[in-house]
Amino acid sequence: MIAEVASIELRRIVDVLQVEHASLFLHDADHPQRAATVAAIGLPVDEALVEYGGVVARVMHTARVHEVQHGSVRGGCSAMAVPLLDGRRAAGALLVVTVRPSRRLGTFDAQVIVKAAETLVRRIVERERRFHREPADERFARSGATGRP
Repeated sequence: MIAEVASIELRRIVDVLQVEHASLFLHDADHPQRAATVAAIGLPVDEALVEYGGVVARVMHTARVHEVQHGSVRGGCSAMAVPLLDGRRAAGALLVVTVRPSRRLGTFDAQVIVKAAETLVRRIVERERRFHREPADERFARSGATGRP
């Protein structure tokens, strides 16, 4: 379910911004120091941005936007990673990359990416929190077996 919701949002980002890659990473509960890839659209992430692991780790650690712009053998790269904030903590990261030399991610792109991250938080992180919430205290639960109100 999460991957499907994420893939829809990632396709929108790729279409609207005309970029070659978008991916979503969420905190990996099994490995607290890592983030797991949930969904990716476009070029494979390691082809789009070789240092993606460090970029995602930095965003997860700082809960701040991180930008990468550099030239490469293929002609250039512009990337932006935005945290999916759950309060003040980064629950994940949204990574967007273009490899076209003539394309640089700018202010408009940042606004779209931040809005997409906020949408993903509403659709994924908050939904997971509601799904995994603690059971109600017994005194507030209905009792069918005892007949008590």
